[in-house]
Parts: sequence; structure tokens; C-alpha cells
Amino acid sequence: MRAARGPQRLGDALSELVALKGLARSGAAEQLSQAWQEVAGERIATETRVVAVKNRSLEIEVASAALMYELDSFHKSSLLAALKKTPGLDINRLKFRLKGSLGESAGSSH
Repeated sequence: MRAARGPQRLGDALSELVALKGLARSGAAEQLSQAWQEVAGERIATETRVVAVKNRSLEIEVASAALMYELDSFHKSSLLAALKKTPGLDINRLKFRLKGSLGESAGSSH
């Protein structure tokens, strides 16, 4: 692993993190995102994005505060239970964080 020399692209940092956490199979980041999309469903997946895995905690960016509240209050336990059934995925916690520009890039319309 190279020494940090300033800011690093998120994709590069995520790839390094995945490798360090023992998920360093070919396409592990894509598999993680795919697992989230399958578990979350189309409506939630279009307004969220997998960011990182830290200490067996899956971090998810959420497009709106309303959706973040919904996920945290009503869906967190069922989403986590479904993720735990995914072979090769060792996640014991979900963390949601607000990312306001995510919904705009997803092209959501109401």
C-alpha cells in the first residue's frame, strides 16, 4: 500500500478499503453494490449508493433526509437481515448518511 500524499479519489479509496477488509476478490465493490441493489429494491437503490465498508459496517449515502429517516426507522433491520444472508458478505451494521446531490444525479422525478 502506498503512503497517502493528499486527497485520494473515492473510487481508489473504496478499492483499497475493500482489499484491506478481505473482500479483495475480482469485482468485490461491484458485488457489494449489486447485493445492496437486490436487497434494497429499485425504488431505494436509485436514491442510495454504497460508499464504504468500515469495521463490518456498510455505509450508504442517501439522497434525501426523508428517505434516510424511512430507512433508519422502518427498513434497517430487514435490510441488514437480508444482507447477512448474502454469501461472502460479513456485514453486521448499516449506517446511512445524507448526500443531497445523489437524487439529482439519479434523475428522480415526482
